[in-house]
Amino acid sequence: MSDFIIPFQMNSNTYLLIGIFVLLMISFSVIGYYFSHKNKILRKLKQVNTKRIQLIKDNEYAKLIGKVNTSGEPLTSPIGKRKCAYYQIIVEEKSGGKNKSWHTIIKEDKAIDFIIESSGERAVVQVDTSPKTKMVYLVKDVKHTSGTWNDPPKHLEMYLQSHGKDSTGLFGFNKSIRYREGVIEIGEKITILGTASWKESDHNFDRYSSKSLFISGDRENKLIITDDPKAQKSKKK
Repeated sequence: MSDFIIPFQMNSNTYLLIGIFVLLMISFSVIGYYFSHKNKILRKLKQVNTKRIQLIKDNEYAKLIGKVNTSGEPLTSPIGKRKCAYYQIIVEEKSGGKNKSWHTIIKEDKAIDFIIESSGERAVVQVDTSPKTKMVYLVKDVKHTSGTWNDPPKHLEMYLQSHGKDSTGLFGFNKSIRYREGVIEIGEKITILGTASWKESDHNFDRYSSKSLFISGDRENKLIITDDPKAQKSKKK
């Protein structure tokens, strides 16, 4: 009799441990998703209604949805070669011996101050600041890979070299590398949240006033920017 009971008890314990392990994995995945950089930004933006630029008060933490332009020469993104005001690039290499995994080898974040236009009104977004004063999530909509049978295009090879990296390893074999780029293109619709400041400027956005609205951030009230369409679902105040 005991010969049948013991295996049954051992199997029950095994199933219980597997169940606990699966629940833990699901919990970690849900927690990771909830607290991801992207979702923290989306939750923060959801808490605030948009306002017309002319109705925003000095020092108000305000939210805007509008299209992007620049007053000067825009940036050109290194991978997608797109005219933009902001780009983020992540390059990862698969390495690690027998148990290979992806490791970030380049993480680049570059921006210039830009103009946002909403309902015919415009404001200046001061984004070329310390990373500690802003939170930015850009959809990575340009992707490339290179590997054993897939040589990288010349411009990607040059980009790697500009950061002290190389697409090949020992004996000249290609490394397994993936490239992801997100940008704020000229004319793209985005969502921002930041601290408002009305200042004297030469932008001449309003012919009746010499002041223009500037949006910025600090360590306490960060400048938040995203081009994720989910952030644009909000009511205007």
